[in-house]
Amino acid sequence: MASHRPVKSVKKSSVPGVTIQQFVDNIPTGCCTPDFERKPITLTLQEGKNAIFRAVVKGVPVPEVVWKRNKGEMDNPDKYQTSFNAVTNEFILQINKLTVADADLYRCSVVNEYGEAFCVVGLRIIQAGFKKKTRQVPTETQKDLKKEIQDFRKLLRKRVPHAPRKKDIDMEQVWQLLLHADKKDYEKICLRYGIVDFRGMLRKLQQMKKDKEDKQAKYINSIRNLRHIKVNKEGNAMFDLEMDLKDPQSRIYLYKDGEMINYGFNDDNMKHCLKQVGKTYSFIINDLKPEDAGLYQLKVEDVDVFSTELEVDTIPVTFEHPLSEVCCSEQENAVFECSLCSPCYDAMWLHANNPIENNDKYEISVSSDGLNHKLMIKNVQPADKGTYTLDTGICSSSACLLVEPARGKRRQAEGDETDKKGWQMDMLSDKESVKKLRQGEGPGDKDHFRDTAIDPPNVDKDLQEKLMKDPLVIKAGQNAVVKIPFEGRKPVKATWLKDGCELLDDTRIHTDKADNFTRLSISSTNRKDCGDYKVKLSNGSGALEVNLKLVVTDRPQSPMGPIEVVDSSITGITIQWKPPKDDGGKPVLSYAIERQQVGRQTWLAVGEADGSSTTFTTNKVEHDKSYCFRVRAINAEGTSEPLESGEVMAATKVFPGPPAPPKIVEASKEAIKLSWAVPDKTGNSRILGYIVEKRKKGSSTWAPVTDQPITERKWKVTDLKEGLQYEFRVAAVNAAGTGEASAPSESVFAQDPMDPPGHVRDLKVTNTDYTSIALAWTKPKPEDGGEAKGYMVEMRSSNNLKWTQCNTQPLRMTMYTVKGLEPKEMYFLRVRAVNDGGAGEAVALDTDIQAMPPIVTPKFLIDDTVKSFMIVKAGNFIRVHIPFEASPAPEVTWLKDGLSLPRKAITTTKRGHTQLVIPAAEFSDSGIYSVLLQNELGKRDSFSFQIQVTDIPESPGPIQLQENVPNTVTITWEPSPTEKRESNLYYTVIKCDSRNGHWQVLGDLIYTNKFTLTKVIPGLEYYFRVAAKNYMGSSDPSETVQPWSIQKEKAEFRVRLPKYRGVNQNQPPRFLVQLKPHVVTTGFDCRMSCAVTGHPKPKVTWYKDGKNLLEDPTFFSKNDFGVCCLVILGVTTKDEGAYEVLATNELGCAISKTFLVVREPSF
Repeated sequence: MASHRPVKSVKKSSVPGVTIQQFVDNIPTGCCTPDFERKPITLTLQEGKNAIFRAVVKGVPVPEVVWKRNKGEMDNPDKYQTSFNAVTNEFILQINKLTVADADLYRCSVVNEYGEAFCVVGLRIIQAGFKKKTRQVPTETQKDLKKEIQDFRKLLRKRVPHAPRKKDIDMEQVWQLLLHADKKDYEKICLRYGIVDFRGMLRKLQQMKKDKEDKQAKYINSIRNLRHIKVNKEGNAMFDLEMDLKDPQSRIYLYKDGEMINYGFNDDNMKHCLKQVGKTYSFIINDLKPEDAGLYQLKVEDVDVFSTELEVDTIPVTFEHPLSEVCCSEQENAVFECSLCSPCYDAMWLHANNPIENNDKYEISVSSDGLNHKLMIKNVQPADKGTYTLDTGICSSSACLLVEPARGKRRQAEGDETDKKGWQMDMLSDKESVKKLRQGEGPGDKDHFRDTAIDPPNVDKDLQEKLMKDPLVIKAGQNAVVKIPFEGRKPVKATWLKDGCELLDDTRIHTDKADNFTRLSISSTNRKDCGDYKVKLSNGSGALEVNLKLVVTDRPQSPMGPIEVVDSSITGITIQWKPPKDDGGKPVLSYAIERQQVGRQTWLAVGEADGSSTTFTTNKVEHDKSYCFRVRAINAEGTSEPLESGEVMAATKVFPGPPAPPKIVEASKEAIKLSWAVPDKTGNSRILGYIVEKRKKGSSTWAPVTDQPITERKWKVTDLKEGLQYEFRVAAVNAAGTGEASAPSESVFAQDPMDPPGHVRDLKVTNTDYTSIALAWTKPKPEDGGEAKGYMVEMRSSNNLKWTQCNTQPLRMTMYTVKGLEPKEMYFLRVRAVNDGGAGEAVALDTDIQAMPPIVTPKFLIDDTVKSFMIVKAGNFIRVHIPFEASPAPEVTWLKDGLSLPRKAITTTKRGHTQLVIPAAEFSDSGIYSVLLQNELGKRDSFSFQIQVTDIPESPGPIQLQENVPNTVTITWEPSPTEKRESNLYYTVIKCDSRNGHWQVLGDLIYTNKFTLTKVIPGLEYYFRVAAKNYMGSSDPSETVQPWSIQKEKAEFRVRLPKYRGVNQNQPPRFLVQLKPHVVTTGFDCRMSCAVTGHPKPKVTWYKDGKNLLEDPTFFSKNDFGVCCLVILGVTTKDEGAYEVLATNELGCAISKTFLVVREPSF
């Protein structure tokens, strides 16, 4: 199924990261484009492991799954294996024996006839560290080596900076960690965080568990299978749990060391990722770093669900840049360097499994951040060559040191006599010196010759040319022996290499060297021994390389599979395979094909295919029978092992499906030309031809236009009557017979073509936005040409000269919206009318049009739903939703009291709405909030509102009772702690006496901490309560502990008539409690109160700025037993001013004054 078909539309999948392309405009009922139910995920694996990608797909008809990689091919069946698991409905791609070259982007495409869905995943490869073979060391040596390593690591710790201090952890987080930890880990956690009272810890955990279950029941039905955080081999950490939420929309928060962190949902590219499968929630921390260590907490809304700890010791140390091979000349300095992904201060350097210390030979250095490690080997000697390793304790990196001998270095002569005479280079010429050396004369001979002649290794040139020109060809299984004689000053060192790597002796490969030749022997050769060989000959005078090629021939490997069925029809079965990966060193001459009927044991030869062809067709099959095929490759050395196929059924008769309706190419009064496409379903054999039929418009009788099938996909229909309207249909024919006919074509008149229409008029733009431009026009005038049957809209961008059609079918309406445009891009648009006679002249807009909506100045759409003052209970959600209008999209900025929002505040903006969310309101969240809109042109608008966070007030302090005036009691109490943060707090006093036993309100709206009760009846016992109140409700009351009463004096009973003498109780008015100044915000209520006494009862009058308030209906006053109160409802700025209360009686008057300040809200 080809995915290169033209794309009609592109849409997004419900699965993030998946794109769907639709090939057709209309999808039949019951069918759909393909999609992923579960897409493959990005993998990070170690070198040498196997990678497995899994995908679950859907679509009707059933789609085909295709795997591709971004760089390179996937044609190796041993490396890349695809399969389908019918139990789990998973399509699987398995990549075996990963190497660094396999790191790439892999594309998974799902295709059917209506569309294609695809996604891209990554594969990251971690290089494996170098590992040497273990060898047996005596026990005492192992102990000494271990002690030496420990001492060396202590030395390193002294000379490198200490690791950074761990971040202080809130003990509440530690208790949450203990609450969810395994019991076996209690002791370790207590020791780490200094908890010494083990029994007290257990009691507290038991109480916390009960409280947690009560809180979790609000949002969670059940929670189980809590698994603590674990670090995997890929360097990622994960913890998971199974949780059944009551509301699937509940917010899930992730905290690290008490701070909220953002995470992605099913997004492997995010640092922190949440994956949900059913009721299982898995949190993943990718690309671990030391700073990722800490306490992780999971919350649902405001309820703690799970806590776990990621310890820094569990985070692996990996190499960002491993060690690389170093080549150094003798007596020079060699340097090994590498860098780590995370700090490590106690890494150890090793040479041939022996630790290296800082001394005159070796210089070890570590960067201050612990990431870069360096080893310098001074005055390199041949004995220093070998493998050097940096071991971090978790992983290691190794590289080789190659030592080249110093060029031109003279050998010192031996003997006292030579030392006395010194160098005698001028005594002999170079040729004579070489001649003497080859005759056996050397140091100590009678001439006392000092060996300073240059005599590098030498191999016969003819032999070298022959080895270079003619490869050594050996049949597999035979022994290969290569002997190369040489000359040169002794000693001569010989090193054999294959494909650039040194050959080491083993059970099959052996190298020999004598004074005048070197030999390579390989027993029982195989195809792996093929390659480019090289022998390096060197002595003190120079070096020589001799190259040769070894070819081992063998029978080919089996052809590469799988065997695919190209065609299965009633005439036969065609199969296809791939050439063998290794042809054995000889070209494949042919392929032998056999078949076996399912249920039988016999394989029958059905034919051979040429070595250059990998397809074969056989008609030696019976219909409705299943067969298996196998293919062998044949070359000059023999026949390969077979490649077998799965079961293949020989097809029954399957008729082709209906083609698409034929298209009218050209029409005239004499003939009508038709064309059509191949049907989507061709049956099980190729199409032999087509039957074309015609009928008159409105008739039900179809008549064929030819006696024989038409082999081409076009035809010119004649035998027509001029002026009549015709319809046509096509049916495909294959070996099984004639298939279903197509739907009728468009009706067409048998008449000569008409004139093209004229040009459209009044083309204009009616609307624009970021992705579309709407057009409207008027149809052409009748006198300008033929009648328009439709319209075609064309466009081009400002940087492109090519016009493209926006609609595939002619438009009936005189309006159209061009969609799918790039935001702010400039476009040219034009429209032309079309009919059966062709297309008319195109009419374009005068200027290019920019794809963006009309400019709208930013403005908030404030209505009754948007409040300027909010009172929120502490702990509740704060959610403020503000609509606005603006174009282009403005920049939205939120502020609190003129500063940035706190970290826990969450703001979102989309589609003309901006929203502020604070998950759990605190008292510190009270303040003035502002939101600003500003567009690219500098236009701006702002809106402010006030939020007050409050709660049910705390109870007042203890109550004290005093009798300052006879038969009265003054009740005082300590203010509620809530009064410090809230100005609108008031108190209510209630009493209960021993006479009726009921509680009765004495005073309400009391803004002081004192209340006076008069007319106390002696002998009765009184109880008093005081409660604090605000907008949220009433606190628990404070209550007197002991009853209060006035003792009733007992008069002496005398039998005598009393002489009455009146008591003068008259007194002028006086204020017991004066008025207090008030500061009130506009819109709130104001209550002023005072206490006055006097006899006769004084008359109380209220004044504002000297004006009597008795007849003003906006003020309400009352006098209860001398407690005078003035209430101002809904304070405005006009209510600000000086207030006074005047108390008068016959004996005098008293005045109390105060001032009211009205404050405007600051928004």
